Amino acid sequence: MKHQDSDSTDVSGDEQASPGVDARGIPLKSDYPEGLPVPALYAIFTTVFTAICLGIAFAIYKFGSTEKYDKKIEVLTAYDLGWVYLVMFAVKLGMFGININLGVARKAAKVNVPDQHVYKVHTPGDASPLGFVLMESEGDLGRFNRAQRAYMNYLESAPLFFVYVLLAGFVFPFQDCRGCWLHSRAEGKNGRQHVGQFGQWRAGGHGDHRWHESRHGIG
Repeated sequence: MKHQDSDSTDVSGDEQASPGVDARGIPLKSDYPEGLPVPALYAIFTTVFTAICLGIAFAIYKFGSTEKYDKKIEVLTAYDLGWVYLVMFAVKLGMFGININLGVARKAAKVNVPDQHVYKVHTPGDASPLGFVLMESEGDLGRFNRAQRAYMNYLESAPLFFVYVLLAGFVFPFQDCRGCWLHSRAEGKNGRQHVGQFGQWRAGGHGDHRWHESRHGIG
């Protein structure tokens, strides 16, 4: 049997407490795809979403009320407010770096969503280490944990989302309003899917993410 210190999450096969996790409750495999570095994965998703949303914004400008949009852009130019929009691009780059940092750490630790933290139970002296404390994933308690995490996902993204809504809405008010309705619908669907089975967590967030990213492109 391989020795395991109090901080290790790597154990041999005969130490597995249950299928899919090691003796202290940490998953044996990360949800992130094998063979693809986390920075590359995030770069691909960000590039694709950004390209799509910039394409949508260009189409709105080109085939919509271009003259009205130009007048609003002239106001932004007159008051040097283009720098505010550039600030939000800088914020997005900062969040991109933070998310990569989190993703690399999450993949290495094999702590999958919706778990956000891993807690250690203190054991005195030479006592054997106890299992790590993670979120309950089964039954009503598991559904509550996932519902609460979906709610926190919304609160965490809401401040930045509202800023993008205001910036995009100045130039494209109708399209921005329509996008917000779609975003709210996606949020509701997102929350309901999160409450479902544990394995459905990742599948639930794509609609919300798509409409949230649309604000970035239009803004």
